[in-house]
Amino acid sequence: MRELVRKALIGGLGLMLALPAVNAGAAPGAGHHWTATWTASPTAAMASGLSHNGLTDQTIRNIVYPTIGGTSVRVRLTNRYGARPVTFDQVTVGQPNGTKIPLTFHGGTSVTIAAGADVAGDPVALPVEQRQPLAISLFSASATGPATYHNAAHTTSYLAAGDHAADTSSDAFTSKTTSWLFVDGIDVVAAPHVGTIVALGDSITDGTGTADNSNTRWSDALFARIAAGPPGHLQAVTNSGIGGNEVTLDRQPPYFGVSAQHRLDADVLDQPGVSLVLVAEGINDLTASNVPADKVIGGLQGIADRTHAAGLKIVGLTITPCGGYGVCGAGPLGRRAIVNNWIRTSGAFDAVVDFDAVVRDPANPDHLLAAYDSGDHLHPNAAAYQQLADSMDLPLLGRLVSRHPR
Repeated sequence: MRELVRKALIGGLGLMLALPAVNAGAAPGAGHHWTATWTASPTAAMASGLSHNGLTDQTIRNIVYPTIGGTSVRVRLTNRYGARPVTFDQVTVGQPNGTKIPLTFHGGTSVTIAAGADVAGDPVALPVEQRQPLAISLFSASATGPATYHNAAHTTSYLAAGDHAADTSSDAFTSKTTSWLFVDGIDVVAAPHVGTIVALGDSITDGTGTADNSNTRWSDALFARIAAGPPGHLQAVTNSGIGGNEVTLDRQPPYFGVSAQHRLDADVLDQPGVSLVLVAEGINDLTASNVPADKVIGGLQGIADRTHAAGLKIVGLTITPCGGYGVCGAGPLGRRAIVNNWIRTSGAFDAVVDFDAVVRDPANPDHLLAAYDSGDHLHPNAAAYQQLADSMDLPLLGRLVSRHPR
């Protein structure tokens, strides 16, 4: 497995330190390994609002939903798009209304993360239940500056004035946000052949069109199917979708992350335990940025090639319809048809799932079926996301999954 964590300034020591050593109480046993159970791909702060302001003498309680469970957990934090080091004086993990376990970072109770860096906490023994919420609370006494965050969490998290990271109740958390701040991953110790299927995508993977706190993204529905399947086939499913993300372009500032090509390592290939990649991107290149079809194809081919070079299989997912959406006219629709034809026929991917065919209107195939339209003619709704997950051949995915997760 590649080194996951960029070097970070830990605990104000001024030393460049790598991934923390696993303590004996939480070390994986023989053949077991760390695997990602939840992720949120980070982006730069917006020009105003909470992400721009960051935290000053405040606690953010991020509520997240792991996929697979485990008995030991490792929390990953990020300052990837920060302009300066950020210090967290206390970080805890636990049930939203229950005991909070203080996290350490190379043994220290505080952590300073350099600008541009990610860091993992020391592992702790904590039962993590499949699809049950965890609270990751971070307190910063000093001003963090603009936050590295995940904008469209579609999940409610909470803010409190002062240090309430260790609070067992939520009484002090009087403000709400639907973004995740400074947290980008949770790992658990998994059995030898349990890995992580990573979904790389844009807002359609990120879950736009679903109700907050419903966990009805297509990646959620896919994990539910896998978890309900035959014993011995369990895999985590993590979501590396970012609203507005593109295959080819790094729009600046990176409010929508860097391009899928440039975040492939950090958000996909370097994730602990990655065992299979699913990619569903391209609509923003074709519509918002008018990127030619051949450039989108070249970007997707590069993603497939790099995934294969990493020893993993990759599934291509066709681009869903956008007819009727404001910037989806004849040009983008024509380019979409070219890219989709390439995804279906090129052989670049180890398998293809035809998302387009699942949700399009048979009588008007450039449009979403009305029953699957969230209302903006671009983003599917929860019913559509369920259909997309249901369209995946689980035995086929099982055959593509690496039996030696990275």
